[in-house]
Amino acid sequence: MSGYKTHDRFTLITAVVLVPLCYWGTAHFRPKLWGTPLTSTPWFTTLLVVGAYLFSGLLLSSDLDIYSRIYQRWGPLRWLWYPYQRLIAHRSWLSHNMIVGPLLRILYLYAMVELGLLVAYRIAVLVGASTSLLDTSLRLSAYVLPYLLAHPQVSAPILLGLILGGLAHSLVDLS
Repeated sequence: MSGYKTHDRFTLITAVVLVPLCYWGTAHFRPKLWGTPLTSTPWFTTLLVVGAYLFSGLLLSSDLDIYSRIYQRWGPLRWLWYPYQRLIAHRSWLSHNMIVGPLLRILYLYAMVELGLLVAYRIAVLVGASTSLLDTSLRLSAYVLPYLLAHPQVSAPILLGLILGGLAHSLVDLS
């Protein structure tokens, strides 16, 4: 199993390689029916894929199931991943599967952010604090999943980037 520096180096180098490959692929093979002029540009799609790839490789790695450098990168928000570490065994098929792993982690993160916002809202209501920012955050987060499901020109590149980031991690672990 490789260390975090090897994983990071591989992720960054392959992200640089991914930019022209993704641009070329989306410029030549992108469905013409997708989206508005902005979301149908090769640069927009490349940004989504490579951004999700970097996020997956540097912050959403399969090593979140242990106390790792990836876990530490979450800083004060690393508590979000503590239940994940307790529920998912290290190197299990749930954490290290190239497709299931990234999808599970992104859904887990979404659920934890939702739960955190709900708890913060309830606490603010109990203590009589202003809830306007939390109310806006909850409304905004409620639109994320329906938006992604309704707009494949956005969700498909993000999903591809997340999966490729998990694949890159697994490839380095195999070597």
